[in-house]
Amino acid sequence: MPFMPKKMSDNKFICMIVDGSYPQDIRVRKEAEALTDFGKKIIVVCPRKKNQAKQEIVNGVQVYRIGSNYTTVKKGINDIVESVFNINPFFYFNLKKIFRKYSIEFLHVHDLPLAGTAYAFRKKVEKGLVLDLHENYPEALKTWFSWKKSRLIRIKNMVFFNPKHWSKKEEKYCRKFDKIVCVVDEMKEKLINNFHIEEEKFTVISNYEKKNFAENFNTEVAQNIIDKDFFSITYVGGFGPHRGLDTAIRGMQKVLHQVPTAKLYLIGKGSADVENKLKDIVKQLKLENIVEFVGYRPFDEVATIMKKSNLNIIPHKANDHTDNTIPHKLFQIMMSKSLLLVSSCKPLKRIVQKYDAGLVFEAGNAEDFALKVNNAFTNYDALKYKTENAYTAVMEKGENWDEESLKLLKLYDKLEN
Repeated sequence: MPFMPKKMSDNKFICMIVDGSYPQDIRVRKEAEALTDFGKKIIVVCPRKKNQAKQEIVNGVQVYRIGSNYTTVKKGINDIVESVFNINPFFYFNLKKIFRKYSIEFLHVHDLPLAGTAYAFRKKVEKGLVLDLHENYPEALKTWFSWKKSRLIRIKNMVFFNPKHWSKKEEKYCRKFDKIVCVVDEMKEKLINNFHIEEEKFTVISNYEKKNFAENFNTEVAQNIIDKDFFSITYVGGFGPHRGLDTAIRGMQKVLHQVPTAKLYLIGKGSADVENKLKDIVKQLKLENIVEFVGYRPFDEVATIMKKSNLNIIPHKANDHTDNTIPHKLFQIMMSKSLLLVSSCKPLKRIVQKYDAGLVFEAGNAEDFALKVNNAFTNYDALKYKTENAYTAVMEKGENWDEESLKLLKLYDKLEN
């Protein structure tokens, strides 16, 4: 018998709060839309940037944007205040307005920095608080800012974004919230083992994609990035110290010894410090003609680039941040039927090896990266079966959002009892 969701009262809402753009945040959007599809009433509270609508309905989700023009400077100030006092004043005072206007059954906070602010409303929430941890935030702080050059910024981060300080917050709020949502099993086990919290409090809801996402690869759009004369190696996503792009760049110097037609395409952007660091490595190794910084591309074009690339890579470095989360693009690439190379970060390696869905190299090891690229080039046709395995894993073996979203629905139906 299929699982049947319980319908919420017409005037009761699940309120999600996120310190980011909506609907641009993929995870928040998928969760909010999934609950809406199952008959839940959702309000997403997020910052408003210039020229954005204050309120609108997006695919059935009520979006309530706060403020007038949420700049990086304003966010930085509120982040510092929150770090010291456990309250983000920007969100706190705007949430008070939300609670006066709506009847909130559940408050669902996305990621650790807003946990303290959400917890301040615990007595106003009718049924429960849910903390959705997108990543291992304390460990992420160790890597995100490691390439920052500004001494002032480094001092600010050391004082206000000290990983040990945030680890204590992580434990505090994991104990206080009613339910904790994690992205991967590795994160769940880490929290249970480190903080000795009961397993029943946790639900793992991964960053899978909807099966219909595969339709993006059925239509090719014009793009002038992938040159058929090269063996194309493509990375799509944000740039950062933890992404392992420096490993891939250093590996390209060795790849060229056996694959002279190889070319690395970096699709996306990063901070000025990060991009300058990567470009300095390229310059030092004299790889200007081999590594191309493409920048942002329209999404439909990115889908074509993924599909047309000979090899798509996710070269993340292995640490306590990357070992406790997983990127959406893993499952997107698996749907593209393009050959996949990932680093040995635990979740990436686990998924790829479970389904024999691609190649794995030792994280942070440029020589092993080069070895696996050379293997892909030399045995390209023989390895194509892995692309079918990847596609089947998503479409037929449950590695998709269509099935994963049921876990979120069951979580809320249990909380309603």
